[in-house]
Amino acid sequence: MPSPRSPHDEFFKAVFSDLNHARDLLQGILPAEVAALLDLSSLELEPGSFVSESLRKSFTDLLFSCPLHGTRAVVAILLEHKTWEPTHPHLQILRYMVGIWEKNLIDQVPLQVIIPVLLHQGTVPWKATPFSAFFPDIPESLSVFIPDVRVILQDLVQTGDARLQTDFHHPFVQTALAIMKHIFSPEGTLAVARSLNPDLAGLPKEDALHSLHILLEYILRSGDIVLRNALIEALDPNLKGETMTIADALRLEGREEAVNEVRTIADALRLEGRAEAENEVRSIADALRMEGREEGKEEGIRASKIEDARKMLEHGIAWTVITDITGIKPEEVA
Repeated sequence: MPSPRSPHDEFFKAVFSDLNHARDLLQGILPAEVAALLDLSSLELEPGSFVSESLRKSFTDLLFSCPLHGTRAVVAILLEHKTWEPTHPHLQILRYMVGIWEKNLIDQVPLQVIIPVLLHQGTVPWKATPFSAFFPDIPESLSVFIPDVRVILQDLVQTGDARLQTDFHHPFVQTALAIMKHIFSPEGTLAVARSLNPDLAGLPKEDALHSLHILLEYILRSGDIVLRNALIEALDPNLKGETMTIADALRLEGREEAVNEVRTIADALRLEGRAEAENEVRSIADALRMEGREEGKEEGIRASKIEDARKMLEHGIAWTVITDITGIKPEEVA
């Protein structure tokens, strides 16, 4: 069974599948002499992934191609989101590149130049140890047999916040990288959240709303309930409603996942012939589902009362009267 995608994977792909965002990321990461050889204005997103199933818990990737001297180069952006550095990342990168070349052979196309870009987020700095360092006692005459596995590294752990603002130029890319850098720190995450504003540094309204939704959903998916509540309190008042809507959706989504997991257990018990236990487990699933429905009804009623309170307030009705009628208090209306 495939491993479920992590919120880090989902966010990375939601942001950088957009060619404008990917182009800005690459222009900020690639060395000038490499970027000068590539026509990034003709960047194209390629389908598929070459990350093996065993690596999906900590790696994800996006593949792009662009013109290079009459042929096309592959620029592979890999996101590594462990909180510790793997012992032999060179082997993972090498296997990844071989996978692309094997696909070239299957497709009967010339082998492509691959430029691996590693975007690292975590809590431990990436050491970038040369592969040759793992063979300290080899005679110099044999060093030519050690592959020189190179990767262009952007280590968010070691990248200062100021550099994110100078090296990258798209407001969404700047903010996305800042969130990725601080996502493992509640204090850092809240600091970035407080800097968010409804127009996201002047983006068109629709782009800003879409981008903010992606950012807020990532934060909410990655944090615990304490961080979620603190986030809602820390945000610009105009963003609180959007955040609460996302948080409610995620809570209901989580409940549905729990229902499905319980049903899976019930099916397994049925196959084992344990009918009594199966019935008990199915009753739990039904209770969870009904509880979710009742919560949905209650939330709908509350939302309607908040809207009524707003309308009454607009007509100059005193809060004491509004609270008596609706039960809604001033602090509940953003």
